[in-house]
Amino acid sequence: MRVASFSRLVPMSLVLVWMTLAAGLAQAADPVQPLNADEQAFLSRAKDDNANQIAMAKLALTKSTNPRVIDLANTIIQERTALGTRLAQLLPGANGHARQPADDNAMIDRMQSLNGDAFDKSFASAAVRNHCRMISAYEAMKLTSINPALKDFAHQAIPALRGNLTVAMAVLRSSGWTVPHHQEAVASADTRGGSKAPVFWEPVSLVAAPW
Repeated sequence: MRVASFSRLVPMSLVLVWMTLAAGLAQAADPVQPLNADEQAFLSRAKDDNANQIAMAKLALTKSTNPRVIDLANTIIQERTALGTRLAQLLPGANGHARQPADDNAMIDRMQSLNGDAFDKSFASAAVRNHCRMISAYEAMKLTSINPALKDFAHQAIPALRGNLTVAMAVLRSSGWTVPHHQEAVASADTRGGSKAPVFWEPVSLVAAPW
């Protein structure tokens, strides 16, 4: 009798242990964590910026004949489309079309009237300025966010944004156009932890995203 009781007890104990571990693993694996107001604002603005950059890149494909500019435009479209997919995962419920800020719309309107080298320089310069600003914002969010998924997203997005910036600056250099020194710094910065490489920051608080 004792042997039979023990044989029944062991499987039941294993079942209880498995149920406890399964519940703990399910809780640990749950990636959902509420975003605070600053984090939501960052994601919303990042989504709007993505839409603007893709729109400008598509405009470049229709107006430019410069192979380097066309390569830059295609790179931006590819990287920003992939970035947008991850943004949609982090910002549920924002399924509508992204809103393009008035300043960005004005820039696109001005670029519509440009052609040739004037357009190419304007497009590449705008890409450099935008990516400097965005890299700063993503770096700030990586440091200040308390949401693990958002911190991981920012960390993974920065290299792609810096790659776009490097391509944009190469376009400017190839045509003999100058690149401001402070914008050179962000492209040469190392994203690895503990790096002492220079990083460009817009002249605003580290906590406040530089929109």
